[in-house]
Amino acid sequence: MEQQQSAAGVGHMKLMNWVLWQRAVVALLRADVSGVLRSIEIDEVNWDAWRTFYTEGRSPRSAIDRALARDF
Repeated sequence: MEQQQSAAGVGHMKLMNWVLWQRAVVALLRADVSGVLRSIEIDEVNWDAWRTFYTEGRSPRSAIDRALARDF
């Protein structure tokens, strides 16, 4: 029983980290690209496409650089 509770806690922390990561990506996108995305909202992002960057362990900045092909 204790292991199940611990696993649930880890899942909750990963969810929280994912949510914080998403917010950081949106904040950086708003500040980036000469203000073009200044009005972007969190629900306007295709998070299925960005989830790979998160699971790879990329920082929000690294994910943006990769998505915009700036890390080559």
